[in-house]
Amino acid sequence: MAIDVDRLQRASMNLSEVIADPARWDGILEDLATSLGAMGAGLIPQSGSEGAIATASLRDCLHTYVAEGWAQQDRESHRRARAINMRGEVALDSDLIDRDDRYNPFFDDFLPRFDGKGWAGIGLRAGPDFWSLTFHRSVCQGAFEEAERAILQQLSVRLHEIGSLAHLAGRVTLSGVAKSFDQICKAVVAIDQTGRFIHANATAKRLLGTSLHVVGGRLVLRDRHAADEYEKVVNRLQGLREGKTLRAAPIIVRRDDAAPLVIRVLPVDGAAKSPFICARALLLLNEVSLPGRNEWQIFARAFGLSPAEARLAELLASGSSLEDARDSLGITRETARSRIKAVFEKTDTHRQGQLVALLASLT
Repeated sequence: MAIDVDRLQRASMNLSEVIADPARWDGILEDLATSLGAMGAGLIPQSGSEGAIATASLRDCLHTYVAEGWAQQDRESHRRARAINMRGEVALDSDLIDRDDRYNPFFDDFLPRFDGKGWAGIGLRAGPDFWSLTFHRSVCQGAFEEAERAILQQLSVRLHEIGSLAHLAGRVTLSGVAKSFDQICKAVVAIDQTGRFIHANATAKRLLGTSLHVVGGRLVLRDRHAADEYEKVVNRLQGLREGKTLRAAPIIVRRDDAAPLVIRVLPVDGAAKSPFICARALLLLNEVSLPGRNEWQIFARAFGLSPAEARLAELLASGSSLEDARDSLGITRETARSRIKAVFEKTDTHRQGQLVALLASLT
Protein backbone atom coordinates (compact mmCIF):
# COMPACT_ATOMS: atom_id res chain seq x y z
CA MET A 1 0.00 0.00 0.00
CA ALA A 2 1.44 3.36 -1.12
CA ILE A 3 -0.48 5.58 1.32
CA ASP A 4 1.44 7.36 4.08
CA VAL A 5 -1.31 7.31 6.73
CA ASP A 6 0.42 9.67 9.18
CA ARG A 7 1.10 12.27 6.49
CA LEU A 8 -2.46 11.92 5.20
CA GLN A 9 -3.84 12.59 8.69
CA ARG A 10 -1.78 15.78 8.94
CA ALA A 11 -2.89 16.92 5.49
CA SER A 12 -6.50 16.13 6.41
CA MET A 13 -6.22 18.25 9.56
CA ASN A 14 -4.74 21.12 7.54
CA LEU A 15 -7.77 21.11 5.23
CA SER A 16 -9.50 23.49 7.62
CA GLU A 17 -7.03 26.20 6.56
CA VAL A 18 -8.79 26.59 3.20
CA ILE A 19 -11.95 27.81 4.95
CA ALA A 20 -10.30 31.09 5.92
CA ASP A 21 -7.79 31.20 3.06
CA PRO A 22 -8.89 29.65 -0.27
CA ALA A 23 -5.40 30.28 -1.65
CA ARG A 24 -4.19 27.38 0.53
CA TRP A 25 -5.89 24.85 -1.78
CA ASP A 26 -2.80 24.53 -4.01
CA GLY A 27 -0.56 23.51 -1.12
CA ILE A 28 -3.17 21.25 0.47
CA LEU A 29 -3.72 19.36 -2.79
CA GLU A 30 0.03 18.81 -3.12
CA ASP A 31 0.20 17.44 0.44
CA LEU A 32 -2.78 15.13 -0.11
CA ALA A 33 -1.37 13.81 -3.38
CA THR A 34 2.04 13.12 -1.83
CA SER A 35 0.54 11.35 1.18
CA LEU A 36 -1.56 9.14 -1.14
CA GLY A 37 1.44 8.19 -3.26
CA ALA A 38 -0.03 10.04 -6.24
CA MET A 39 1.66 12.29 -8.78
CA GLY A 40 -1.06 14.94 -8.52
CA ALA A 41 -4.59 15.94 -7.58
CA GLY A 42 -7.41 18.02 -9.02
CA LEU A 43 -10.54 19.63 -7.53
CA ILE A 44 -13.11 19.82 -10.33
CA PRO A 45 -16.74 21.05 -10.33
CA GLN A 46 -19.18 18.60 -11.92
CA SER A 47 -20.93 21.49 -13.67
CA GLY A 48 -17.84 22.13 -15.84
CA SER A 49 -14.19 23.08 -15.56
CA GLU A 50 -14.61 26.70 -14.41
CA GLY A 51 -13.06 27.14 -10.97
CA ALA A 52 -11.12 23.87 -11.14
CA ILE A 53 -7.85 23.65 -9.19
CA ALA A 54 -5.05 21.22 -9.97
CA THR A 55 -1.52 20.60 -8.76
CA ALA A 56 1.21 21.73 -11.15
CA SER A 57 1.76 18.18 -12.42
CA LEU A 58 -1.87 17.83 -13.55
CA ARG A 59 -2.66 21.25 -15.00
CA ASP A 60 -1.74 20.28 -18.56
CA CYS A 61 -3.66 17.04 -18.13
CA LEU A 62 -6.81 18.86 -16.95
CA HIS A 63 -6.54 21.48 -19.69
CA THR A 64 -6.21 18.81 -22.38
CA TYR A 65 -9.07 16.78 -20.91
CA VAL A 66 -11.39 19.80 -21.21
CA ALA A 67 -10.05 21.10 -24.55
CA GLU A 68 -10.39 17.72 -26.26
CA GLY A 69 -13.83 16.99 -24.79
CA TRP A 70 -12.89 13.78 -23.01
CA ALA A 71 -15.95 13.99 -20.75
CA GLN A 72 -17.94 13.20 -23.90
CA GLN A 73 -15.45 10.80 -25.47
CA ASP A 74 -15.39 8.71 -22.30
CA ARG A 75 -18.98 9.37 -21.28
CA GLU A 76 -19.60 5.97 -19.68
CA SER A 77 -16.61 6.15 -17.31
CA HIS A 78 -17.53 9.76 -16.46
CA ARG A 79 -21.13 8.71 -15.69
CA ARG A 80 -20.07 5.80 -13.48
CA ALA A 81 -17.61 7.92 -11.48
CA ARG A 82 -20.21 10.63 -10.91
CA ALA A 83 -22.86 8.11 -9.81
CA ILE A 84 -20.50 6.49 -7.30
CA ASN A 85 -19.29 9.83 -5.93
CA MET A 86 -22.82 11.20 -5.55
CA ARG A 87 -23.66 8.19 -3.38
CA GLY A 88 -20.88 9.37 -1.06
CA GLU A 89 -18.58 6.54 -2.06
CA VAL A 90 -15.01 6.51 -3.37
CA ALA A 91 -14.52 5.55 -7.03
CA LEU A 92 -11.41 3.70 -8.21
CA ASP A 93 -10.34 3.01 -11.77
CA SER A 94 -11.44 -0.62 -11.34
CA ASP A 95 -15.03 0.62 -10.81
CA LEU A 96 -15.09 2.33 -14.19
CA ILE A 97 -13.93 -0.58 -16.35
CA ASP A 98 -15.95 -3.69 -17.12
CA ARG A 99 -14.00 -6.88 -16.56
CA ASP A 100 -14.88 -8.02 -20.07
CA ASP A 101 -13.59 -4.82 -21.65
CA ARG A 102 -10.02 -5.08 -22.87
CA TYR A 103 -9.93 -1.46 -24.00
CA ASN A 104 -10.90 1.84 -22.32
CA PRO A 105 -10.19 5.17 -24.09
CA PHE A 106 -9.53 7.15 -20.91
CA PHE A 107 -7.18 4.67 -19.24
CA ASP A 108 -5.58 3.25 -22.38
CA ASP A 109 -5.28 6.38 -24.54
CA PHE A 110 -5.60 9.54 -22.47
CA LEU A 111 -3.86 8.92 -19.14
CA PRO A 112 -0.69 7.36 -20.65
CA ARG A 113 -0.06 10.63 -22.50
CA PHE A 114 0.63 12.17 -19.07
CA ASP A 115 2.36 9.13 -17.54
CA GLY A 116 -0.91 8.30 -15.78
CA LYS A 117 -1.97 4.86 -14.62
CA GLY A 118 -4.01 4.81 -11.40
CA TRP A 119 -7.05 6.99 -10.66
CA ALA A 120 -9.29 7.63 -7.65
CA GLY A 121 -12.18 10.05 -7.23
CA ILE A 122 -13.92 11.43 -4.14
CA GLY A 123 -17.14 13.44 -4.36
CA LEU A 124 -18.00 16.39 -2.14
CA ARG A 125 -20.94 18.72 -1.99
CA ALA A 126 -20.47 22.44 -1.36
CA GLY A 127 -23.75 24.32 -1.18
CA PRO A 128 -25.78 23.63 -4.33
CA ASP A 129 -22.77 22.38 -6.34
CA PHE A 130 -21.08 18.99 -6.52
CA TRP A 131 -17.31 18.61 -6.91
CA SER A 132 -14.87 15.76 -7.47
CA LEU A 133 -11.44 15.49 -5.90
CA THR A 134 -9.38 13.22 -8.15
CA PHE A 135 -5.95 11.67 -7.61
CA HIS A 136 -3.69 10.33 -10.36
CA ARG A 137 -0.85 7.86 -9.99
CA SER A 138 1.91 7.41 -12.54
CA VAL A 139 2.85 4.17 -14.26
CA CYS A 140 5.58 3.62 -11.65
CA GLN A 141 3.20 4.34 -8.77
CA GLY A 142 0.61 1.90 -10.11
CA ALA A 143 -3.12 1.61 -9.54
CA PHE A 144 -5.05 2.25 -6.31
CA GLU A 145 -5.64 -0.97 -4.39
CA GLU A 146 -8.96 -2.14 -3.02
CA ALA A 147 -7.47 -2.05 0.50
CA GLU A 148 -6.90 1.71 0.11
CA ARG A 149 -10.58 2.46 -0.50
CA ALA A 150 -11.44 2.55 3.21
CA ILE A 151 -8.73 5.14 3.91
CA LEU A 152 -9.97 7.29 1.04
CA GLN A 153 -13.51 6.93 2.38
CA GLN A 154 -12.42 8.47 5.68
CA LEU A 155 -10.93 11.39 3.75
CA SER A 156 -14.27 11.71 1.95
CA VAL A 157 -16.09 12.38 5.23
CA ARG A 158 -13.59 15.09 6.10
CA LEU A 159 -13.93 16.67 2.65
CA HIS A 160 -17.71 16.91 2.97
CA GLU A 161 -17.29 18.79 6.25
CA ILE A 162 -14.73 21.16 4.74
CA GLY A 163 -16.82 21.72 1.60
CA SER A 164 -19.87 22.74 3.61
CA LEU A 165 -17.89 25.03 5.91
CA ALA A 166 -15.87 26.59 3.06
CA HIS A 167 -19.05 27.31 1.09
CA LEU A 168 -20.67 28.88 4.14
CA ALA A 169 -17.57 30.96 4.90
CA GLY A 170 -17.39 32.11 1.29
CA ARG A 171 -21.05 33.14 1.35
CA VAL A 172 -20.57 35.04 4.59
CA THR A 173 -17.52 36.84 3.20
CA LEU A 174 -19.29 37.70 -0.05
CA SER A 175 -22.35 38.88 1.84
CA GLY A 176 -20.16 41.03 4.09
CA VAL A 177 -18.47 42.66 1.10
CA ALA A 178 -21.84 43.32 -0.51
CA LYS A 179 -23.24 44.83 2.70
CA SER A 180 -20.25 47.14 2.99
CA PHE A 181 -21.25 48.56 -0.40
CA ASP A 182 -24.81 48.97 0.92
CA GLN A 183 -23.46 51.23 3.66
CA ILE A 184 -22.20 53.68 1.03
CA CYS A 185 -25.33 53.20 -1.12
CA LYS A 186 -23.48 51.39 -3.89
CA ALA A 187 -25.14 48.57 -5.80
CA VAL A 188 -23.00 45.46 -6.38
CA VAL A 189 -23.67 42.12 -8.07
CA ALA A 190 -21.33 39.10 -7.96
CA ILE A 191 -21.01 36.74 -10.94
CA ASP A 192 -18.85 33.71 -11.66
CA GLN A 193 -16.47 33.22 -14.59
CA THR A 194 -19.27 32.11 -16.91
CA GLY A 195 -21.53 35.03 -16.01
CA ARG A 196 -23.73 33.03 -13.62
CA PHE A 197 -25.45 35.23 -11.03
CA ILE A 198 -24.22 34.57 -7.48
CA HIS A 199 -25.30 37.42 -5.23
CA ALA A 200 -26.73 40.96 -5.21
CA ASN A 201 -26.75 43.37 -2.28
CA ALA A 202 -29.88 45.19 -1.16
CA THR A 203 -29.03 48.34 -3.13
CA ALA A 204 -28.62 46.32 -6.34
CA LYS A 205 -31.89 44.44 -5.79
CA ARG A 206 -33.74 47.77 -5.77
CA LEU A 207 -32.37 48.50 -9.26
CA LEU A 208 -33.50 45.17 -10.71
CA GLY A 209 -36.63 45.30 -12.83
CA THR A 210 -37.85 44.66 -16.35
CA SER A 211 -34.75 46.28 -17.88
CA LEU A 212 -32.31 44.32 -15.70
CA HIS A 213 -33.29 41.06 -14.03
CA VAL A 214 -32.15 37.52 -13.24
CA VAL A 215 -33.48 34.64 -15.34
CA GLY A 216 -32.23 31.06 -15.09
CA GLY A 217 -29.41 32.10 -12.79
CA ARG A 218 -28.05 34.72 -15.20
CA LEU A 219 -28.25 38.49 -15.39
CA VAL A 220 -30.41 39.53 -18.37
CA LEU A 221 -30.24 43.01 -19.91
CA ARG A 222 -33.21 44.14 -22.00
CA ASP A 223 -31.12 46.76 -23.80
CA ARG A 224 -29.75 44.73 -26.73
CA HIS A 225 -26.63 46.86 -27.23
CA ALA A 226 -25.81 46.70 -23.52
CA ALA A 227 -26.49 42.94 -23.52
CA ASP A 228 -24.01 42.45 -26.35
CA GLU A 229 -21.37 44.51 -24.52
CA TYR A 230 -21.99 42.59 -21.30
CA GLU A 231 -21.62 39.24 -23.09
CA LYS A 232 -18.29 40.37 -24.56
CA VAL A 233 -17.01 41.27 -21.08
CA VAL A 234 -18.11 37.89 -19.66
CA ASN A 235 -16.31 36.11 -22.51
CA ARG A 236 -13.16 38.10 -21.75
CA LEU A 237 -13.43 37.15 -18.05
CA GLN A 238 -13.13 33.47 -18.96
CA GLY A 239 -9.73 34.02 -20.55
CA LEU A 240 -8.45 36.64 -18.11
CA ARG A 241 -5.26 35.60 -16.36
CA GLU A 242 -4.84 36.01 -12.61
CA GLY A 243 -3.92 39.56 -11.61
CA LYS A 244 -4.50 41.04 -15.08
CA THR A 245 -6.60 44.17 -15.62
CA LEU A 246 -9.84 43.65 -17.53
CA ARG A 247 -9.73 47.06 -19.25
CA ALA A 248 -13.43 47.01 -20.08
CA ALA A 249 -15.34 50.21 -20.80
CA PRO A 250 -18.39 50.92 -18.61
CA ILE A 251 -21.61 49.40 -19.95
CA ILE A 252 -24.59 51.73 -20.28
CA VAL A 253 -27.99 50.08 -19.80
CA ARG A 254 -30.90 52.14 -21.13
CA ARG A 255 -34.13 51.65 -19.20
CA ASP A 256 -37.65 52.52 -20.33
CA ASP A 257 -38.95 53.46 -16.91
CA ALA A 258 -35.88 55.03 -15.27
CA ALA A 259 -32.54 56.74 -15.81
CA PRO A 260 -29.76 54.68 -17.45
CA LEU A 261 -27.50 52.43 -15.40
CA VAL A 262 -23.71 52.37 -15.64
CA ILE A 263 -22.13 48.92 -15.06
CA ARG A 264 -18.44 48.68 -14.20
CA VAL A 265 -16.83 45.22 -14.01
CA LEU A 266 -14.15 44.52 -11.39
CA PRO A 267 -12.40 41.10 -11.53
CA VAL A 268 -11.94 39.16 -8.27
CA ASP A 269 -8.44 37.71 -7.86
CA GLY A 270 -6.26 35.79 -5.42
CA ALA A 271 -7.50 34.58 -2.06
CA ALA A 272 -10.79 36.44 -2.57
CA LYS A 273 -11.77 33.68 -5.02
CA SER A 274 -13.22 30.78 -3.08
CA PRO A 275 -13.53 27.71 -5.34
CA PHE A 276 -16.87 26.84 -3.74
CA ILE A 277 -18.30 30.30 -4.44
CA CYS A 278 -16.46 31.02 -7.69
CA ALA A 279 -17.10 34.77 -7.63
CA ARG A 280 -14.97 35.98 -10.54
CA ALA A 281 -16.20 39.56 -10.85
CA LEU A 282 -18.16 42.25 -9.07
CA LEU A 283 -20.52 44.40 -11.11
CA LEU A 284 -20.86 47.92 -9.74
CA LEU A 285 -24.21 49.42 -10.76
CA ASN A 286 -24.56 53.19 -10.76
CA GLU A 287 -27.83 54.92 -11.62
CA VAL A 288 -27.14 58.00 -13.72
CA SER A 289 -28.31 61.24 -12.14
CA LEU A 290 -28.28 63.91 -14.81
CA PRO A 291 -26.81 67.29 -13.88
CA GLY A 292 -29.15 70.21 -13.30
CA ARG A 293 -29.07 73.31 -15.52
CA ASN A 294 -26.42 75.09 -13.45
CA GLU A 295 -24.33 71.89 -13.27
CA TRP A 296 -24.54 71.53 -17.04
CA GLN A 297 -23.15 75.04 -17.44
CA ILE A 298 -20.26 74.15 -15.13
CA PHE A 299 -19.71 70.89 -17.01
CA ALA A 300 -19.68 72.70 -20.37
CA ARG A 301 -17.23 75.34 -19.13
CA ALA A 302 -14.99 72.74 -17.49
CA PHE A 303 -14.51 70.87 -20.77
CA GLY A 304 -14.83 73.81 -23.12
CA LEU A 305 -18.03 72.60 -24.79
CA SER A 306 -20.05 74.93 -26.95
CA PRO A 307 -23.78 75.31 -26.11
CA ALA A 308 -24.65 73.07 -29.09
CA GLU A 309 -22.17 70.41 -28.02
CA ALA A 310 -23.44 70.54 -24.43
CA ARG A 311 -27.06 70.04 -25.57
CA LEU A 312 -26.03 66.97 -27.59
CA ALA A 313 -24.04 65.59 -24.65
CA GLU A 314 -27.06 66.10 -22.38
CA LEU A 315 -29.32 64.05 -24.66
CA LEU A 316 -26.76 61.26 -24.96
CA ALA A 317 -26.32 61.20 -21.18
CA SER A 318 -30.09 60.75 -20.76
CA GLY A 319 -29.85 57.51 -22.74
CA SER A 320 -30.83 58.75 -26.21
CA SER A 321 -29.07 57.25 -29.20
CA LEU A 322 -27.17 59.56 -31.53
CA GLU A 323 -29.95 59.18 -34.09
CA ASP A 324 -32.66 60.14 -31.58
CA ALA A 325 -30.59 63.07 -30.31
CA ARG A 326 -30.09 64.25 -33.89
CA ASP A 327 -33.84 64.18 -34.52
CA SER A 328 -34.57 66.03 -31.27
CA LEU A 329 -32.09 68.77 -32.15
CA GLY A 330 -33.16 68.93 -35.79
CA ILE A 331 -29.61 68.60 -37.14
CA THR A 332 -28.11 66.51 -39.92
CA ARG A 333 -26.24 63.27 -39.45
CA GLU A 334 -22.97 64.95 -40.46
CA THR A 335 -23.49 67.78 -37.95
CA ALA A 336 -24.32 65.30 -35.18
CA ARG A 337 -21.20 63.27 -35.92
CA SER A 338 -19.05 66.38 -35.98
CA ARG A 339 -20.39 67.56 -32.63
CA ILE A 340 -20.09 64.20 -30.88
CA LYS A 341 -16.53 63.89 -32.16
CA ALA A 342 -15.76 67.28 -30.61
CA VAL A 343 -17.41 66.23 -27.33
CA PHE A 344 -15.35 63.03 -27.19
CA GLU A 345 -12.12 64.88 -27.89
CA LYS A 346 -12.77 67.58 -25.27
CA THR A 347 -13.85 65.13 -22.55
CA ASP A 348 -11.15 62.56 -23.43
CA THR A 349 -13.79 59.86 -24.00
CA HIS A 350 -14.23 57.57 -26.99
CA ARG A 351 -17.79 56.31 -26.83
CA GLN A 352 -21.19 57.17 -25.41
CA GLY A 353 -20.81 54.79 -22.47
CA GLN A 354 -17.63 56.48 -21.30
CA LEU A 355 -19.27 59.91 -21.60
CA VAL A 356 -22.23 58.81 -19.51
CA ALA A 357 -19.91 57.22 -16.94
CA LEU A 358 -17.98 60.50 -16.73
CA LEU A 359 -21.16 62.44 -16.09
CA ALA A 360 -22.31 59.89 -13.52
CA SER A 361 -19.03 60.23 -11.62
CA LEU A 362 -19.31 64.03 -11.62
CA THR A 363 -22.85 63.99 -10.26
